[in-house]
Amino acid sequence: MPGQDTLLLLLPVKRASDIVYGARYARRLQEWGIKVRVSLLHVTPAPPRQASGVPQHSASEGHALDLATQQLMHEAGLYLSRTHIEFNTHIFAGELLFTILDTAELLGCHEVVLPAHRHSSWPRHFSGGLAGKLARGSRGTTILLANHEGVSSPVPA
Repeated sequence: MPGQDTLLLLLPVKRASDIVYGARYARRLQEWGIKVRVSLLHVTPAPPRQASGVPQHSASEGHALDLATQQLMHEAGLYLSRTHIEFNTHIFAGELLFTILDTAELLGCHEVVLPAHRHSSWPRHFSGGLAGKLARGSRGTTILLANHEGVSSPVPA
């Protein structure tokens, strides 16, 4: 099968700046001679449902979200292109934890790389709550936190 000797990474992206951490980690692996392929993932909230189970949202809300999400993923892709890292993008709606785990399993990813920011409340959410939940719920995928230099550490389950 093509790509069997390639390390498959899943990089969840909430904002464009998040890509720096995972991209530096991927670049570091490439420098060590490890072939990598990155899957960028952005998870949007599932649309609210009415009692009948039909999603409810206005067309303009969905269109504005789609444009913002597409722009976000485009910027992330540009960053990876400049570093010559092979990648693809995915945008799914759903609950964040399960969508990340399901996507990693669906794509056969070996590692999920989350940003380990230093001075923000969002990363503490990742490093504290979500990263730990991902590590406990993972079905064979390693969950890593990568810092601003691309150095990673596994998240204990």
